[in-house]
Amino acid sequence: MKVALIPCGLTDWRRKGRFLGRAELEPAPEAESQFAAWGETLRPARLNRIFYAPDGLSKATARNIARLLNIPAKALDALVEVDLGLWAGLTEEELKKRYAKAHRQLVDSPLNVSPPNGEDFSDAASRLRTCLKKRIKPNGKEAIGLVMRPFTFAMARYVLEGGEPVKIWETSQSEAEPVMMECVGVPESVAST
Repeated sequence: MKVALIPCGLTDWRRKGRFLGRAELEPAPEAESQFAAWGETLRPARLNRIFYAPDGLSKATARNIARLLNIPAKALDALVEVDLGLWAGLTEEELKKRYAKAHRQLVDSPLNVSPPNGEDFSDAASRLRTCLKKRIKPNGKEAIGLVMRPFTFAMARYVLEGGEPVKIWETSQSEAEPVMMECVGVPESVAST
């Protein structure tokens, strides 16, 4: 089954290197051209529908791409961004300065992280795994797109690829384009380190 992991459109916060968390943000003006380019990139995948996180930014991204591809888009609560609590809006430098030990853990062992007033990353990964398992069928012929914010995007990639959790941090900071994957299902477990 083909799955397109689609990051949210660019925001001013993202451009400044700020963690989005669950803050309601508008797409930056240049996101319109980004959506158009992504629509063309995704056209050959013949997506049947797009699912998106239940926030305005994800909705705007999904609806723009879905309109270009002439397919339906639907919100899924389980795709909500990891709740970063007090870290939302911080830059990496600010996080290092205020929460040095937590920053090291986020880079080295992200599934053991629990931001202050936020969500345990391991709980978020389990929530996401359950959601993906319902949507991704081993013999599915339907191609789908999933629009998510940075940390959820990174966790979805980790859950589907079954790779090392340490890549969650790197992916959350670097992924700026849709990623096409061929999935035969969702691995049974999520590592805790």
